[in-house]
Amino acid sequence: MTDWQGVYKRMVCEIKGLNSAALWQSSVRPIRGLSCTAMLLACMALFPAQDAGAQGAESAWVTDQFEVTMRTGQNKSKTIVRMLKSGTRVERLERPPGSDYSRVRTGSGAEGWVLNRYLLTRPPARITLPDVEKRLQQTQEQRKQLERQVRTLTEERTQLQRQLNQLQNSGEDVQKQLDNVRKLSSNVIQIDDQNKQLRQRLIDNELAVDELKAENSRLGSRSNREWFVIGAMVIMFGILVGLILPRIRWRKKSSWGDL
Repeated sequence: MTDWQGVYKRMVCEIKGLNSAALWQSSVRPIRGLSCTAMLLACMALFPAQDAGAQGAESAWVTDQFEVTMRTGQNKSKTIVRMLKSGTRVERLERPPGSDYSRVRTGSGAEGWVLNRYLLTRPPARITLPDVEKRLQQTQEQRKQLERQVRTLTEERTQLQRQLNQLQNSGEDVQKQLDNVRKLSSNVIQIDDQNKQLRQRLIDNELAVDELKAENSRLGSRSNREWFVIGAMVIMFGILVGLILPRIRWRKKSSWGDL
C-alpha cells in the first residue's frame, strides 16, 4: 500500500507540473490539459478502491486434509494408482538413491510410487492429536486429583500443627510439674535418713514396750505370790487363833470354878 501511495503522489506532482507549464500554451494545446485531468481523476478513482480491498483482507490457512497421488512410476506422467489421504499408513519398500520417489505398499496390498516429501517417519499431528488430547485430559484430571490431595494434606498439616501446639503447651505444663518433682525430690537423701532414724526409734520404742510388758508381767506374778503368801499367813493365823482361843476360855472357866 505504501508503494502505491508514493506512485500516486509522484503522478500528481508530474500532472501539476505539466498543467503549470501548459498554462501559456492553453490556447494552443487544450486537448493535452484535458488528458492530464482525466488521468488524474482515473488515478484518484483507482487507488482508493485498491486501499479498500487491502483493508478488507482476512487470514486463511491451508488445510491439513489432502490426498497424495500414488503412481505406477517415478514421475508425474505415470498413471495414478490411487489417492492416499493424509495420515494413511504405508510400508516403504524401496527408495532409489537420487530419486524423489519411494515405492510403498498400502495396508490393502496396493503398491506404487509416492514423492518422498509426502512421507514421514512418524505419524502426523492430526493422527497423534487425539491421543495427545486424551493424555492432556488425563493429565488435567491427575492435576485435579493432586490438587485435592494437596488440599487434604494441607488440612491435615494444619490439624497436626494445631495438635503440635497443644502438645507443646502440655509439654510445658509437664515440664513445670517435673521441675516441681525435682525440687521435691532434691532432699530425698535427707528424707531417707530421717526415715531410717524414725524406723530405728520405732524399733527402740517397740523393744522398750516389750521390756515394760515383761517387767509388768514379772511384777504381776510377784504381786500374786505376795498376796498368796499373805493369804496363806492369814489362814494359818486364823487356824492358830481358832486353836488357841478355846483353850484360853476353858482355863478361865476352870479357874473360876475353883474359886
